[in-house]
Amino acid sequence: MPSLPDGYRWASTLADAARLLDEESVPVLRPDDPRRADRWADILRTYPTRGLGRGGPPDARVVSLAGHEDLGELVARALGRPHHVLDPARLHAPAALGPEGGSVLVVARSRALTLSVLMPILDAAARNSTLAGVLTGRDDAACTFAAAKLLARPDLSALARTALLDGTTGLTHVLTPGRPDQRSTLADVLGSGWGSLLVDAHGSAAHASLGAVTLCGLSGPAELGPDGSVLAGGCTPTTCKTDPTGRTRPIAAHALRARVLGLFVCNAITLGEAEQYPSDVSLALDAVEGHPGAVLGLLRGDLDTSGHEPRLTAASLHSGARLGQIAALLDADGHRRGIRGPSVILLGDPEQRLQEPDTAIAAPAPAVPAAVRPLADAEVLSGWRVRLADAEALEQGLYASLDRRPDADLSACVEEMTSYRQTALNTLLAAAHRPDEGWQERVEEQSLQWGRTVLDILSRTRGGAFSRQFAAARAHHRTTRWTPAPACEYCRAPREFEHLTSSLGLTDRRTLRCPKCGPALSLPPTLDSLDLTVPSALRSGQPAEVDVTFPEQARGLFAVHLRPRSTRRGSYDHAALTVTPGRHTVALTVPATGTPLDLDRLWVVHADRFHVAYHQRRLPLLPHPEPTDHQQ
Repeated sequence: MPSLPDGYRWASTLADAARLLDEESVPVLRPDDPRRADRWADILRTYPTRGLGRGGPPDARVVSLAGHEDLGELVARALGRPHHVLDPARLHAPAALGPEGGSVLVVARSRALTLSVLMPILDAAARNSTLAGVLTGRDDAACTFAAAKLLARPDLSALARTALLDGTTGLTHVLTPGRPDQRSTLADVLGSGWGSLLVDAHGSAAHASLGAVTLCGLSGPAELGPDGSVLAGGCTPTTCKTDPTGRTRPIAAHALRARVLGLFVCNAITLGEAEQYPSDVSLALDAVEGHPGAVLGLLRGDLDTSGHEPRLTAASLHSGARLGQIAALLDADGHRRGIRGPSVILLGDPEQRLQEPDTAIAAPAPAVPAAVRPLADAEVLSGWRVRLADAEALEQGLYASLDRRPDADLSACVEEMTSYRQTALNTLLAAAHRPDEGWQERVEEQSLQWGRTVLDILSRTRGGAFSRQFAAARAHHRTTRWTPAPACEYCRAPREFEHLTSSLGLTDRRTLRCPKCGPALSLPPTLDSLDLTVPSALRSGQPAEVDVTFPEQARGLFAVHLRPRSTRRGSYDHAALTVTPGRHTVALTVPATGTPLDLDRLWVVHADRFHVAYHQRRLPLLPHPEPTDHQQ
């Protein structure tokens, strides 16, 4: 077992750790894997002088979930703060988290911190004007290592410098108070130590794309499944499953040398075991076992972030703001963007700050919320005219997305949709003056062609444009209310129905999205929510049967589409059919080779008379089980 720096000592049990506290030592529970122990010892040598019982303000406190009191009491003693056990049933009571204001550090093992547990706690803290942070880890040893890093006393007078890795543009920036942005290189940033390092990238709870490098949440020598066995085709230290060809180089989150790590990546902070792909690869939990003393990141996957949030975070860090204040500021920014509940979470001490106050760089202007269109008297249109207006609004939303991000294939599809709709509108206008017997059949035929083109978008465009369609369908609507909805079928995260209306007289819509898995449903009241039965998982080369059940009177066209998590890889399989009442069984197959193991997407789109409904489910692609002796 490697030696620890002065003041730190290995402990064999939590009881032994408590004894070491009495001896004025900082205890770290000895991990079973000697590689973890070696890494932790090396990291603690880079931290400044440690000290017990620094506490913080008088109203800083520690709470633990029931069943995690032993860890909570140990952390509270080390920090010199009061401790109590949190009763989830009392979260709506004013004093559930203690007195109003101050800060609370929530302590629990990661497996207990699902979104359905975290969101009520964070909501309660916000109502109570209490800054919140979480101390957690994969196991007791990781939790004590995270606590040991909290006890270090940083030099608040050091020069404030933040590295920003922008995976969306491929650029790297060094942000320093009072100076213009300085361009850097990915190699320089990854090879240097930082007070704070912020990652703004596309990705998931397990990976983030940084161009030539993939940030990977692998902690050990191989990716493990839920049963502890090595996952065939999973990540290794030299090859990431997101790029089996090996064109990009993986780097572990625990290797990032920063005191504060910001992960502006969808679902970056995912702690519950069943909330993402079923393996032990996790950006957040790997970072907790690395250099960062605090990890700040996105809690959900439905927040449309930009370069604003990382720069707001950097400015706040440089100003001397406490980490809990920065998390609250980012939540408030999310609220202005229409997000209900918390957007980010802090894995660290909400009382910690990197700099002395008043060394701020100028903060970027706050995000301006979309203007709410004033209610206006809209001409009441009925029947086909309303449906045509809805179709035009969807097309315009897609055209707007093309202005921001061109896509030649999507552009061709939208132009075809516009052509069919315009022909139907001309027929309708002519019929208003001089109807003939066949006008409605001709409008019906144009609506069928329009709907077929909508379904074709899934397979004709490389990315499928599902998220673009989901956003375009609501681009001219506003939220009127929220109602309870069932928990997510995959990750069990809490969800709410969002009810939308339009000042332009368009048809109302109802949407459903999971904070972790993303958009789940968007439809008008003219189309029913479909009864979908999907497999629990996918296997490469094996057909997966999807049952889609339509109610009586249903009509139109529908498509079932299977696509990898990374929409840049194209689709796996696609089927388009004519709607009839009853159950349709559709078999889709993931290719047998070249398919990375990840949490993939199943899309079902239903189009009928210029109205469209969107459904999404998330399914893990699992490796083939190893053959048994009698099968070989």
